[in-house]
Amino acid sequence: MRTSFFNYIKRNKILLGLSFTMLTCQISFSQTIWQGQHHSTRIILSGDLAKYKTDSLMVSIPEFEMKNIKVGTKVEADSVSFKSEMYGFSFKGKYNTAKTAISGIFNYYSIANASIVLKKEKEIQPLYFAQNPKKPYPYQVIDMTFLGKSTKLTYGATLTIPQNKKKYPLAILISGTGQHDRNYTFAGRQTFAVMADYLAKQGIASLRVDDRGIGKTSGDFQEATTGDFADDVDAQIAYLKSDKNIDASYIGLIGHSEGGMIASIVSARNKEVKFMISLSGVGVSGLDMLNLQNTAILKSYKFSDKTVAKQMEMYNIMFKIVYDTKDGESAQPEMAVKLKEWMAKQDSITLKETQLLDGRDQTFLYRYGKDADRKWYRYTIHYKPEDYLPKITIPVFAANGDKDIQVPAVENIESFKKYLGTKDLTTKIYPGLNHMYQHCTTCTQNESKELDEVFAPEVLDDITKWILTRYKK
Repeated sequence: MRTSFFNYIKRNKILLGLSFTMLTCQISFSQTIWQGQHHSTRIILSGDLAKYKTDSLMVSIPEFEMKNIKVGTKVEADSVSFKSEMYGFSFKGKYNTAKTAISGIFNYYSIANASIVLKKEKEIQPLYFAQNPKKPYPYQVIDMTFLGKSTKLTYGATLTIPQNKKKYPLAILISGTGQHDRNYTFAGRQTFAVMADYLAKQGIASLRVDDRGIGKTSGDFQEATTGDFADDVDAQIAYLKSDKNIDASYIGLIGHSEGGMIASIVSARNKEVKFMISLSGVGVSGLDMLNLQNTAILKSYKFSDKTVAKQMEMYNIMFKIVYDTKDGESAQPEMAVKLKEWMAKQDSITLKETQLLDGRDQTFLYRYGKDADRKWYRYTIHYKPEDYLPKITIPVFAANGDKDIQVPAVENIESFKKYLGTKDLTTKIYPGLNHMYQHCTTCTQNESKELDEVFAPEVLDDITKWILTRYKK
């Protein structure tokens, strides 16, 4: 859910959850499978319902890492129910006329009274979302690997080309923070597959690529920086230009979140790039981004203004230490000293509200310290838009959702307006959309996984029309 540009607060936020020690027994899924889904959670019942009195029936919930949980089952003429007292889940439902599906209500802690349909399947199915593309595709899909001459890395990629077209604009899709496959899969939602599908149907080709160290792309992701990822995009452009079977005369970049920053770096220096689309891309400095993002995330958890202000006071001290630490040196010793000094000035209520009591300060230092010493983090915290944006003179479309708490819209869009060198700039802030371009209600980070929408259609439509308008010119 790449999702956040800087990810410390995401990993350190308050979560209510349960951990389980599970005893599992291995069974063959060659038995009958009944599978349903609630948002990003699959519920799988396996076993012969006709033999429930003599044979064990099992439930698996893969997204909660629960496998083959033996359940108590009750089957009647038109209904099926099962439950597990130990794990706290239950289901009650009724067959359809053909007995190929069971419609009912599933309960499991935060999943309360969820309506699901268990469909009879021959094998376990992946998470399904209506927007994810389905075969047969009305366009050409080419899975490939190629060598990046400048990086010496092998890239695994998918090229999508409109049907029966020799000439077309071509967009390289660039994912955001974290290690992602070429589809930019987030909790089963294939963001880039959905985008490539929409673009191809409108006559626009695209290339989507596995990140370093995942899928069929080589390289060490943990040792790489945003600058290295920009080098990857340069290598992808060079490959496209070298392949005579690909029309690479009008190449552009579509980057999301950190991918928007990568697009800015590449567009500032690579003359082969003809257009740039930044979706929630970073337009402010690394330090400003940290302050904006963490403030917005803290506010989304309904902390008081006082608590947010105190938390950010401490965070900004830490951020400045990291910013000032020389390359090759650890920021952690200075962080420990300054955090101790800051805590000594606070009362117990403040320390409780900022989650630093009972040894949590050491947990904070350990977790944040590991991120703070990474090459990637040092690169991003020193990012300055004025080093790149003024050099970009190609057409640019910069967009944000107004509910984005990871790359807040107004400040980043205004920074693009301030620094970009292009005379062809389109900006848009979409109402009601979160960081992943889903229509949201609470618009928190957690809610993204509970929304069945993959990517807002109106944004896909605007992207397509914007590209085609400039391509025709």
